[in-house]
Amino acid sequence: MRPVRAFFLRNPPPWPVLRFFCCVGVAWAALAIALSPSLGARTVLVAVYIGLWSWQAARPWRVPPALVPWAVLVVLVVLAAAPSAGGPGGFRPFPFAEGSYADGALAVATAPAWAHLAILARTRDLAWSAPAALAVGPVRHFAAGGLPLWPTWLVWGAGFLLLGLAFRLHAALYEARLRLDREAVAEERRKIAREVHDLVGHGLGVMLLNIGAARRAGARGDGPAVIAALEEAERVGRRGVRDVHQGLVLLRDPVPAAPPIAPAPPTADDIGALVEELRAGGLRVDLSTSGDLASVDPAVGLALYRVVQEALSNAARHAPGSRATVAVGVDGPLALVTVADRGSLHGAGRPAGGGLGLVGMRERVTALGGTLHAGPDGTGWRVEAAIPAGGAR
Repeated sequence: MRPVRAFFLRNPPPWPVLRFFCCVGVAWAALAIALSPSLGARTVLVAVYIGLWSWQAARPWRVPPALVPWAVLVVLVVLAAAPSAGGPGGFRPFPFAEGSYADGALAVATAPAWAHLAILARTRDLAWSAPAALAVGPVRHFAAGGLPLWPTWLVWGAGFLLLGLAFRLHAALYEARLRLDREAVAEERRKIAREVHDLVGHGLGVMLLNIGAARRAGARGDGPAVIAALEEAERVGRRGVRDVHQGLVLLRDPVPAAPPIAPAPPTADDIGALVEELRAGGLRVDLSTSGDLASVDPAVGLALYRVVQEALSNAARHAPGSRATVAVGVDGPLALVTVADRGSLHGAGRPAGGGLGLVGMRERVTALGGTLHAGPDGTGWRVEAAIPAGGAR
């Protein structure tokens, strides 16, 4: 059994199915020869047919999709050209058709041709090639005679064609499901990457603030303040390392066997705590709020929080010592956030082009149906975002 499975699974779908149909066609064509063993043109043509599908089953030849209908028509015409087996008329599926068991077996032997047509041909070619292939049997009989069981060709041909189309539809649905699964995994990985970037960027910003505070405290000889600032920088750094580790684990295995319990994502109400943490690190920032922030959708609240976090982290890195202002509020159907700073006191501006943080902010906001604008504002930098308070509709 194992060698048989290896034989059929040697190539990816749809070739295992096509190999099965090739084996069916070869078996019935061999039966047609066995039931009519007399030598002649019929035996030669059927033997060539058996050799063709045996080769296709052993070493599949991938015919270009545009040529599949023509190749199938040629094969069917050659097989239909085989003379009738003759013999007594004991096999009569239709009252008006005479024929032998060998003729009936030859009709069933057309299975691989129909399967290849239904599965491999281009969709637009099926509209003309399927009727043309079904017409081979009747045209052959009424034009030259000698194909008494042509209705059997029609019945088996239509049946195999429908079966092949069912396999084709199943394969298309399977590929669509795999594509959706891959896109879902990729989107989840992008979300995790954005979260890791936001957490790391925020942690680095706070660490820089505390290191700067320690440097200033050391300059004025305040030893306890230096130690406190460095301890805070160490705490934030350790937390950042832990967050990066968790994010990398999720990126390696999006569905771990025993996922850790993640903390609740921050909301708009947590912006105040974020600002206080940055103030404790030495960033001068003023916060003003308006409206009911608790009423916004949780996804919108998370986006507002991340925008403020990223903008203030950038201010701490690129404009140390500058004063920043944050305004968050709800105005009718929109949740609004504005973060602005006055620029670096040392004249160092932001790098041109923006970075991944700006890209991540814009992706978050636009995914919720909002807009984001970020750019220079005088000597400083300004970030403005407007998002539907109820989330994307």
